[in-house]
Amino acid sequence: MLWRFLHRQRRDSWNNLDARRGSRSLQIVLWTIWSLVVIGVGFFNWYADVIANRPINILGLVIDCVVAGLIGLVVMTVIEMHLEPWRFMDDD
Repeated sequence: MLWRFLHRQRRDSWNNLDARRGSRSLQIVLWTIWSLVVIGVGFFNWYADVIANRPINILGLVIDCVVAGLIGLVVMTVIEMHLEPWRFMDDD
């Protein structure tokens, strides 16, 4: 009897998992935009150094890309929380 109960709970949890996954296309779009923004920030900083005939500041380039990436991750999380809130809920 306990075995059937546990098996049924496990089966129900797997069924709910598929329903709560959401759309993969939203994640693909958000990650693509995030990647393009980070690459764009890096290109913009590199291009500014090249146009001004300055030596390329690698440390500044890395810091700017990391900051843009972190801000982008926060923005992506907020967008996902508004568009797919069921993915961030607990099962308590």
